[in-house]
Amino acid sequence: MVGMTHPASPATSLEQMASGAWHMPGSPELTAEQQRSFGLLRQLNALGNTDPDAAREIIRELTGAEHSDATVIAPASIEYGRHLRLDRDVFINMGVTILSSASVSIGARTLIGPNCQFLTVGHPVDDVDMRGEGWEQARPITVGSDTWIGAGVIVLPGVRIGDRVTIGAGSLVTQDIPDDAIAVGHPARVVRMREQRRAEAERAEQQQAQQ
Repeated sequence: MVGMTHPASPATSLEQMASGAWHMPGSPELTAEQQRSFGLLRQLNALGNTDPDAAREIIRELTGAEHSDATVIAPASIEYGRHLRLDRDVFINMGVTILSSASVSIGARTLIGPNCQFLTVGHPVDDVDMRGEGWEQARPITVGSDTWIGAGVIVLPGVRIGDRVTIGAGSLVTQDIPDDAIAVGHPARVVRMREQRRAEAERAEQQQAQQ
């Protein structure tokens, strides 16, 4: 996690950190990847959303995905770029925070609203001595395809959000959300499932507006 300065085990690697094992941040490998990511994000944010092609090239370098066409609107804060996986046509609006000690995977055509947070890492809850020493544990976050994450949503470690899901603005996602669900709240709860008749009504309204 950003800002931790406790001594770290030199054995801690990106793979070990992402495995879910308790680890100490700050090893040379982790620090180097953090600094690489922060440097690229400094370039991205300095563009001020004025050069989309250059921004996409920075995101490709950040994630290591040669052919990524994801759009990330600045400012953005991403801790470990190598652990971020963006499928095709992903759109991430401004103000995103991604603490990617474990992997964060976002599926194709998914929309991320402004000021969302994806937090893969946590600290001990009961052992305050471990917490004071700086121990961390990371679990991956997965977001499916064709999903819409509303503004200000917070997603906690280990959560899987399915395909074609809508998460209402301001929600706190603490548990998995199944495919085709609409979920809102603190914590987020499924309030209904996506319905074909409603999809058809939205499409009809859109087509009528184009006439």
